[in-house]
Amino acid sequence: MSPRNALPVLIVTASQNEAEQLNSTLRKAGYPVKPLWAADMESAEKSVKTQRPDLILCSMSVPGAPFKDVVKLRDMSLPNVPVIALSDTTQPELVAEIIDSGARDLVSVEQPEHVRAVVSRELEVLTLARELEQKGLTLKEYEQRINLVMRDTKNAIAYVSDGILVNVNPAFLELFGYNSSGQIVGQPVLELFAGEAQTSLKEALKLAGKRHAVKPLPLHAKHADGKALKITLQIANAEFDGEPALELSVRSESKDSGAGAQAPDQSHAQAQIDLLTQKLAASVQQLTAARNLDLLTGFINRVHFIEVLRQELAKNKSPALSALLYIKPNKFSQVTGKVGMIASDGIIKGLADLVRSSVARDDIVARFGGTDFAVIMTRPKLKDIADAAEKLHVAVGARIFESMGKSTSMSCSIGYVMLDEHNRDAEQALMHAKEAHTKASLAEGGSVAAWAPANVDALGQATDTEWKRRIIEALKANRFMLAYQSIASLTGDVTETSDMLIRMRDEDNNEIPNKDFLPGAERSGMTGAIDRWVVERSLAMIVERAKLNQTARLFVRLSDQSLTDKGLFPWLDKLLKNTTLPAGNLVFEISEKSAEKYITDTRALAEAVHRLKCGFALEHFGLGQNSLHTLGLIRHVDYIKIDGSLIAVLATEEDKRNLTKKYVARAGELKIHTVAEKVEKPETMAMLYQLGIEYIQGNYVQEPEVVMADSTPTRAVTG
Repeated sequence: MSPRNALPVLIVTASQNEAEQLNSTLRKAGYPVKPLWAADMESAEKSVKTQRPDLILCSMSVPGAPFKDVVKLRDMSLPNVPVIALSDTTQPELVAEIIDSGARDLVSVEQPEHVRAVVSRELEVLTLARELEQKGLTLKEYEQRINLVMRDTKNAIAYVSDGILVNVNPAFLELFGYNSSGQIVGQPVLELFAGEAQTSLKEALKLAGKRHAVKPLPLHAKHADGKALKITLQIANAEFDGEPALELSVRSESKDSGAGAQAPDQSHAQAQIDLLTQKLAASVQQLTAARNLDLLTGFINRVHFIEVLRQELAKNKSPALSALLYIKPNKFSQVTGKVGMIASDGIIKGLADLVRSSVARDDIVARFGGTDFAVIMTRPKLKDIADAAEKLHVAVGARIFESMGKSTSMSCSIGYVMLDEHNRDAEQALMHAKEAHTKASLAEGGSVAAWAPANVDALGQATDTEWKRRIIEALKANRFMLAYQSIASLTGDVTETSDMLIRMRDEDNNEIPNKDFLPGAERSGMTGAIDRWVVERSLAMIVERAKLNQTARLFVRLSDQSLTDKGLFPWLDKLLKNTTLPAGNLVFEISEKSAEKYITDTRALAEAVHRLKCGFALEHFGLGQNSLHTLGLIRHVDYIKIDGSLIAVLATEEDKRNLTKKYVARAGELKIHTVAEKVEKPETMAMLYQLGIEYIQGNYVQEPEVVMADSTPTRAVTG
């Protein structure tokens, strides 16, 4: 931190001599302190209100100013300002107690190096917090100014994120013939165009999204009244709500203005928008950088690393190999006990420096949390990755780490996992890397271990390759079965409704438990083929029932592999093209957590099945990070199936009951049907009626029954 000319520090001690001693310690550390001494709460309150200190040092033994009262004063007046407690002892148990009470740390006046280190750290944190706050205010200012200019300009302007309209100005609404932003915000921008214009715009958006320059694009758009609208569209990179977006500016090619004409006030307004957008983007970039870094090591932090890992996993595969390394020192609590809590920060910094110097410049390194580090490493060969991990392991064991005049040695354990077909998402890759680390840490002094799919475990489970072979054979030999579990209506809906489930038989016609074959199917990439089998058979059931003048509504769940499969939509379109299917009787469902992970794919799926006159459902609703937010991001949701873990405790846990009530109310506002999952007890029914839930499923309604054990495929199944 670059200290201010006079750093106001409130020192709460019973003795002014002790305050002077602290003042001297801080000045020696390079801080020109403006000391504010207080021996009672009245003096402390006056200093806080009039001087607004940047730091509070408070003794634990001041009769006139109890420590908890000082912390409370800070919380009410200067919530970002750190409080550091002063005591004769700094035992770990007391430190933990003090931090729990609201202080940042505990120091002793008799340990000046300790005091200087803690003060320096806390002032750095305070500076960063204030910079973030200021940049946040700047962002709001820029956004407000942009909105004002957008409102007043005659240019039609819209912002698009992931192909979805997220903001439009009045001129844009007027140009396209709409009365309010609610009519078009949230829908794909391509819906405002037709035919070849959609194709041209789609390609232009892709180019702009990759930050390529895009020339003004003459297009034929669709007016709200259905008439063609001739426009010229300009696309530029921008920011909206702190996220990357594309700015679309449109001017009508009317006879009055001419193709290239633009009024001076419009040109000036557009220039203002462009300038403000550039400033906003720069401010967002600075703010993002500050939020993404770990203060101690300078590495990116855990949250940002996970984002980067997801981006890495989404990239097209290159000839080089990528791996995720998980690095952690062994028995670091012993190191802390040896050098002390504050000096241990310096040891972590030393380890970080060693990690940085041991990997390639293009490798991505993060402080994942506490003493844990993570690296995304790319090398030409698998052996290169193994050698790099081993080299780092040896280097840590050979290094003497020093901090605050103290030194220590330590070892580390490293687990790594290849970013391949077995690790399709960040959570899975991190879980496997941690599993490998756990294995590595079992060796004396730690070691290096790689994660790999188990060949055969203690229960004799088959390899993933073997599962793939067996699943393909079962598909060809028609050894899969459909089972169904009834979904009952609480509101009088007489349509026969069922949740479709999959079962598999082996070569001897014995049923294989789902817990055995489904994980193997997922790891070997076979869930998509199984999903298609279920869809075809479910569709056949609906068609057969229709021939008998019976209506059947079937819920068919899709795996993450199907959700992210770009070939699914054309396949569904072809499958349903020549089928007379009652609207909404085939309902596709995915889990809410899958929707969170793949929100763009989920929105596309919901849109596609809506066009095909099928239904869309989110199952296990309520288990996500922010369920209602996720729901709001997806159009065309027809059902939410509230998870059984919430349903099971409705009668006993008020917070879960209130949460479920909120879900049901919001679903009602959005005209979304609600289903209670895993209803097992009759006493739950009264509560479900009170909450207004429309459908129920579970063993209380009916246990799953096999309905298609030996059916003949309606068409060839492709894996």
